[in-house]
Amino acid sequence: MREIKSALPDWIRRQASLGPNVEVQGQLTEENYFWYLLTVCCPLIFESYAIVLHPFWINWKARDLINSGLKLTEEQMDETDFKRINWKDFFPIYLQRFELETANVILHRILRTIQTDIDGEWPEYIWFPSEGDCAVDELKFVFGELTNQKESVEANFYYCLLKTAKWNEERIFKGDLSEFDDLGSNPHLWGSPTAIFPDDKSWCIISDYDLPFTYIGARRRIIDSLVRKVEFDIYRIEPRYLEK
Repeated sequence: MREIKSALPDWIRRQASLGPNVEVQGQLTEENYFWYLLTVCCPLIFESYAIVLHPFWINWKARDLINSGLKLTEEQMDETDFKRINWKDFFPIYLQRFELETANVILHRILRTIQTDIDGEWPEYIWFPSEGDCAVDELKFVFGELTNQKESVEANFYYCLLKTAKWNEERIFKGDLSEFDDLGSNPHLWGSPTAIFPDDKSWCIISDYDLPFTYIGARRRIIDSLVRKVEFDIYRIEPRYLEK
C-alpha cells in the first residue's frame, strides 16, 4: 500500500468530495432519502447499485438492567458487551417491519418513540449506526466478491479531509484490496475510506462522511452476489433522480 499524490479523477470527484457537489432535481425528504442521496454520492455510470446499511450496536446486558429499574452511566458499560444488530433485526424490537422502501421513515418513527419513552434522551445501551464508516466485515465481504469475480483488485483508497490527522489534507492510497488492513493500522487515518475505486472505473464504494450507509456501484452480477448475503444489510437500489 502506497500513498499517491494525486487528485480524485473527474468521474468520481464531485460525488466523493466533501460537501454538496451535485445538484439533484427535486427535494430531499424522509421518503426519498436513500435514492436522492444515491444520486448525490455515487457516480451514475454503473449497471447496478447497492446500499449497505451500517449496523446498530446494542448492549443487551445493560438494556435488561436499565429496564429493570437500575440506572447505569455510559462509563459503567463495557464496550465489549455491545453486539452488532442489522436494521432488519433492529426494527422488530420496536414492533416495526423492515423494508428498504420505507426504512428511513420507519427508523425516524422508532427514534422518536425511543426518545419519548426516555424523556428525549438517547439510551446509552444503543449505539446508532456509524456515520461515514462502513463496517470492516462488510467491506471485506465486498472485497472478496470483487476478487472472486475477477474484478479489478488494485484500488484507490480516498480519505476526505475530515478523516485525516491533518485538517484540510485529503489523502489517497493505492494498493491491492488484500492490503486494506494496512490502512487500519495507520494512526493518521480515521475509520474506513470515504471512497474506494479502481482506475478502470469498473466499480466504486462510497461512504459519505455524514451518512449511516454506504453506496456501491458495479456490474450487475457483482450487485447480484452482494445482495444475496443475508448476514448483512445490503440491498439493491436504483437511481430515481437526475442531476440538474
